[in-house]
Amino acid sequence: MIKVVKASAKKRTKKPRGNDFLSKPVSNFATPPVIIFADDAVTDAAKLMRDKSTGSVLVAENAKEKGEPIGILTEWDLLSKVVAAERDGTRIRVREVMSSPVEKIDASARVGDALRIMLNRGIRRLAVMEDGALIGTVTQTNMNTNWKRLSSSKFFPIVEPIKGHICMYCASNFPTLKKLSEHIETMHEESLFLEMQDKQEINA
Repeated sequence: MIKVVKASAKKRTKKPRGNDFLSKPVSNFATPPVIIFADDAVTDAAKLMRDKSTGSVLVAENAKEKGEPIGILTEWDLLSKVVAAERDGTRIRVREVMSSPVEKIDASARVGDALRIMLNRGIRRLAVMEDGALIGTVTQTNMNTNWKRLSSSKFFPIVEPIKGHICMYCASNFPTLKKLSEHIETMHEESLFLEMQDKQEINA
């Protein structure tokens, strides 16, 4: 089971301007995660998404194992990989059609950072992590809704694309590929080793 931690509630005062909104931590706007297991049927995931009125669910390996989500299943995954392909959702497991790995962001990161990651990677959702635990998800739609609710401006703030190289494991930014490689080898050696093992097993 994925450990889920509730984000601490924070007081909101006057409506922020564009730059103020972009500097707020993403944890302020994280919504509770909706989780499905990797070996559940796709139809079960679709029903869960319907019941929770959400466009995506995070995927856990199983109920016994703790850790980070291993994937995400979105409406687009269902449409493109199941419905359009005319596959039987009762027979397909979630792990077969989910998107992986999950793009993550730290709870202390700013709204502007989250929007830049989404823009650069062409995605609309991020899993929000705090001290290695999942606390929720944040989406472009959620950001836009909160901006309209909290801001006195009619226009959503412009976000510039990220410059540099982004770590696939923690979304940290580095000016050169060399710096990024050194960071991965130092901070994410175990994750890199597991990925190499998986590739060797697939090619074996």
